[in-house]
Amino acid sequence: MNYRSIFFLILAGNSASGFLTKNLKRNPIIQHGTQQPVQLSGSPSDKHPVSNKQDLLQNLDDTFAYEGRLPMKADFRCGFVSILGAPNMGKSTLLNALLKEDLCIATRRPQTTRHAILGVITTSDTQLCLIDTPGIIDNPAYKLQEGMMEAVMTAFYDSDVLMVVTDLFSSPIPDDKIFEKVRRIKVPVIVVINKIDLVGKANPSADENEDEGKTYTVPDAVAKWRGLLPNALAIIPVAASEGTENEGVVFLRKLLIGGTDIPAAIRNLGRPIPGMFKADAKFLTDEDAKSLLPPGPPLYDEEVLTDRPERFFASELIRESLFETLKKELPYCCEVRIDEFKEPKENEKKKLSRIKATVYVERDSQKIIVIGKGGEQIKRVGVRAREKLENFLQGKVFLELTGKGP
Repeated sequence: MNYRSIFFLILAGNSASGFLTKNLKRNPIIQHGTQQPVQLSGSPSDKHPVSNKQDLLQNLDDTFAYEGRLPMKADFRCGFVSILGAPNMGKSTLLNALLKEDLCIATRRPQTTRHAILGVITTSDTQLCLIDTPGIIDNPAYKLQEGMMEAVMTAFYDSDVLMVVTDLFSSPIPDDKIFEKVRRIKVPVIVVINKIDLVGKANPSADENEDEGKTYTVPDAVAKWRGLLPNALAIIPVAASEGTENEGVVFLRKLLIGGTDIPAAIRNLGRPIPGMFKADAKFLTDEDAKSLLPPGPPLYDEEVLTDRPERFFASELIRESLFETLKKELPYCCEVRIDEFKEPKENEKKKLSRIKATVYVERDSQKIIVIGKGGEQIKRVGVRAREKLENFLQGKVFLELTGKGP
């Protein structure tokens, strides 16, 4: 772990609001209250034994002590794992399974995710910060896609571990430059082969793209990705759609948080597949798992699941309902804006959240598709979205939904 990571962890502030992570990590380090750069002796490139790093952490913890900051914990580890891959690989579904919460919307429509979304898992000795990124595309066609690719690029600056998600068919990262960055990155890389539940359900003889390097079995997919990323720490088959207790998901979660008895979790996956681990390793140890995240204090209170506010997830759930209701008719560039979000009043007998939202589209012809004849379509979207919002907010919701063109 370098000085930059150590200072960032020490400067973690009161995280109940959950909005410090990314901006603080990219900004110059400043001493709390003085707004002056911290002067430190030695070069950031100097190598120090682990004991010296722990002493430095404690020293900085004492230096930056102030009311409301989360305290340093002995032997605590905290770090970022960025999830990236081609569109429609199931990255959001995987994040939800790892978190054991439906945090991200997940549909069959490619590039459903438009923003980098943080999900946090906190245990007694680890805080794992997972970042779900938009699907990678080769040539962004408009500003929205350019912004999505900027979110992807932050993974190469903010990550302690990089997690590449592909599928049974070995769908590649479509951007060669990004793939080369993955190959050259110095942090550990884990490849996740998702959708292994599709084994036997695809017909290679009927596939027009058979000659493009597709794979149809788990051993073939593992072998292909071991060839593509020979230095990957592990290549793990999972079926994220099966949920939190899928054997691959359980092993991946345990590996990332540094859980105990990693070899037993590997055995639960079944017979070892050649290439799952590096050539010089037949399995991973508990020490391998604990070395993934650097030592440092937690950045968020243990109850925090994400740094995004409720308004953001309200707009995402409405957008998910649009995908599910309109399917391929839905204009890709539509956006949902929350105009008003009123939480239930304390003296209300029946707690009711009041939400007003607008669906924005690029052209008037698209507005007709979203609203439908006599407002029928947008009513259907509203009914579906209200059910999702009530489940998410754990209470009744009044939703007023409108559509608007240019």
